[in-house]
Amino acid sequence: MNAEQILEKVPTIVKQWASEREERQQRTKADPADYATLRDIGVPLLAVPVEFGGTWQDLSRSARTIGLMLRTLAQGDPSITLASSMHQGVLASWRVPTVPEPYNEAWQRQRSEVFSTVTNGAWWGTIVSEPGSGGDTGKTQSLCVPESSDSLKYRLSGQKHFGSGSGLTSFMTTRAIPDGETTPDLFFMEVKDQPWDGSTGIKLAAEWKGHGMSSTNSHAFEFTNFPATRVAWPGHQAELMAGNGSLGGMSFTSVIVGVVDAAMDYTRNWLKTNLANGSSLRAFQQVEWTMAEQEAWLIEQAWESGMRSFENNTLERRTVLLAKENVARLAASVLDRLCKLSGGTAYTKYSPLGTWLQDVRALGYLRPPWALAFDNMFNMSLEE
Repeated sequence: MNAEQILEKVPTIVKQWASEREERQQRTKADPADYATLRDIGVPLLAVPVEFGGTWQDLSRSARTIGLMLRTLAQGDPSITLASSMHQGVLASWRVPTVPEPYNEAWQRQRSEVFSTVTNGAWWGTIVSEPGSGGDTGKTQSLCVPESSDSLKYRLSGQKHFGSGSGLTSFMTTRAIPDGETTPDLFFMEVKDQPWDGSTGIKLAAEWKGHGMSSTNSHAFEFTNFPATRVAWPGHQAELMAGNGSLGGMSFTSVIVGVVDAAMDYTRNWLKTNLANGSSLRAFQQVEWTMAEQEAWLIEQAWESGMRSFENNTLERRTVLLAKENVARLAASVLDRLCKLSGGTAYTKYSPLGTWLQDVRALGYLRPPWALAFDNMFNMSLEE
């Protein structure tokens, strides 16, 4: 199976999900069957390098494929698409081909183990954020204690939230401070079939009850001596995450762009139907639609700019961050306009627009969240 074959199968899934839109928008929990559907067409393999049985080649050749896949799927169900997008991002660390000695042998062994879990059917996710951190992983307080001095096996204790895909993933990455150190490092945990009652060290602290993206299962947990494996190049999580090349930000952005695509198509058809039936549009409706089209066009340009930076090897972190934050702001504006021009039906379940408005607002809170993102943009704007 190659990437093109996977993409060819996506529209069929989107059509089915879109036909169930009203019911799906009322869900507050993810359906494992959706992950199974995506697994069946090979979506998890998009994150796995070719040499390990997947389709990933490099950022210039594979980033657009992932972005387009997510953008398309989101037109059917944004929640399940956003949750599944974490898989594509967290595996980037192990796409780093080699690390310096004396770590490389262990690194190659861990890479093989990680990617073999995916080819064997596993989904990966992440649960990094902590209460009070403001989305800044540098403020991580969770602690990992080693099981022995010569092992990558640790025990994690701490509070975590925004674990998107909880209950659907087999493994989750996280950040924690290794005992005796001061800087957080990267770890991963096997969470498949683990009870959430605290008996094995993982306890559900709060179920996800979001105003948007309501069925992402972004639960909060408390960990107590829960088994975790440290990355095989310890102390270098920043370099490993850099291997993602900001694809995570563009993946989140692609999901929201897909929602805007669906909302614009829905409203355009609604307008055409009304006009064909002899209805007229008030001046306010005409203006709001025209403004929405302009902003949707800007969203398209921002998305394309980010994707081209991958393809042309001209990627700068600031480019993707600017694209993400502009899309976050513009998408909320577009959906607000579409709700206004459609009238009171936007507040009913007969129209998907009100739910989509809440969904697109998620982008501004995804890593990095608003405050941290603007700090970063300001600082980068002054760099030479």
